[in-house]
This record gives sequence, structure tokens and C-alpha cells, in this order.
Amino acid sequence: METIGELESSVHELHRGLGILQKKVLILVLSLLVSACGAGSAVGSDVAWDTDPSALIVRFYSPYTTAGLAGAFDDRYYVPEVQIWGDGRIIWVTEEGSGRQIWEGQLSTEEMEALLRRVVEAGFFSWEDEYYTPGGHSMPPMHLMVNLTGRSKEMSEHGGAPDAYYELEALLRSGAGVEGHPYVPSRGYLTVEPLSLDLGGPEWPVGAEITPDDVGEGMYIESETLVCAWELVNRNPTAPIYVSYRGDAYRIMVQVSSVSYFEPPRR
Repeated sequence: METIGELESSVHELHRGLGILQKKVLILVLSLLVSACGAGSAVGSDVAWDTDPSALIVRFYSPYTTAGLAGAFDDRYYVPEVQIWGDGRIIWVTEEGSGRQIWEGQLSTEEMEALLRRVVEAGFFSWEDEYYTPGGHSMPPMHLMVNLTGRSKEMSEHGGAPDAYYELEALLRSGAGVEGHPYVPSRGYLTVEPLSLDLGGPEWPVGAEITPDDVGEGMYIESETLVCAWELVNRNPTAPIYVSYRGDAYRIMVQVSSVSYFEPPRR
């Protein structure tokens, strides 16, 4: 039979064991809470962002339709200069003569974190919302939008911004330093407008599965027909794009969901 001293010692050990168990349970609960809060986000030492592939994290663009900008004739042509999504996918635009080349690349998690940390350390979130000087520095005014977890900002630049802004602009316009390949959409929305006068546009490809007289008010297209139409609209996105088909003339337009600034109809 245990003595009173032995019983007291057993009770003490039991309390001690319960205390250790409570601490372990508390640590486990806190760990689960931290994991839940971080779900869907990438976290660095000072930056965090939504990693969802559909989450737009960075966009460098102009909301204006101005001479010289893609979309001057029709704003549906416009594709923002740089767009970066949560999974690191980046699409950017370069000029090639009167045409444009649209590129696609992939930033790793480490590259995304380094880029966003550079944005933060440049002072982006403390800059003015708008910079302007008479005559401007860019034509048209450009906007830079950045969405981080817990803070977002969009600023407008038309001259007079900090030097660090122009360094960021140059980095973004270069594709943020990643190697890219020409972007060709897998699905796009084709709009066709019949014309009464043949303006000498290129011939619509013979044997294409979709022809201009099939389109009606607009339809989503894929495969080689899309590749052809996409190449045509990028030849000169500041002017109308004409094509000929069986002696008739048409003006065409291609928009790509989540890539074009102005979204096509959802069907």
C-alpha cells in the first residue's frame, strides 16, 4: 500500500505530465492556425501574395486609349504591357516595328519573392498615388498595380516619379529577367465585321475549320484558326486588321480571357 508521500509524488508527476501535454496541444493548435492562415499564400521575410494561378499580383498597363498605344483604333486590341499571376506566370509585350510580340514566361517562387521584395524595398507602397509633370515622361500615362497579402496599391506615372520606379518599369518590361517564349493562346474570342469594300487584307487560310462567314456576332475559336487570327492582329494592333475570304472583306478582332485588358464575353 502506497504511503501518503508516495501518493503526493504520483499526483505531482501526474500534474507535471498534464502540463507537458497541454503545452504540446497548445503548440499543435498554434501550428495548425499558422498553417491555415498561410494556406494559398507564399510568404517571404517581408512579402506574401496569393499563389492562386488566377490571382493577378502585378500589372503594368495604361487604362487610356491613346495614339501610339495598342488599342488606339479599338481598345479590344489592348493587352497590358506586363501581367504577373500568383503562380509566377508572366506575360509581357514588346514592340517590333509597327507590330507587337507577346511573351510568356514563368517565375519560380524564389524569383517572385525577390521581385516583390524589390518592389517593397524600392518604396512603392510609400510613393504618391500619382506623378505628373507637364509634357510627361511616358505617353500615355502608365499605371503600376501590385497586390500583396494585406496591402495593395496602384499608382499612375506621367513624369516625375522616383528613379526607383523607372528601374522597376525597365525590369518588368524585360520580363522580370526570365526567359520567355512567344505566347499563343489556346482559346480566343473572334469577332468579325463584314465590309462592303475590299481593302486588300491577307487571305483567310484555305481549309480553316472556322471561316469569317461562320462567326456571326462572335465566337470562341481554337487550334490553327486561332493561331492565324492571333498572328494577324499582332501585326499592327494600333490599326484595323482586314482579311479577305472568297472575294469578301472583313475586319477581325481577337480577345483572350484574362490576358486582354477588356474581357471578351463569357460563353
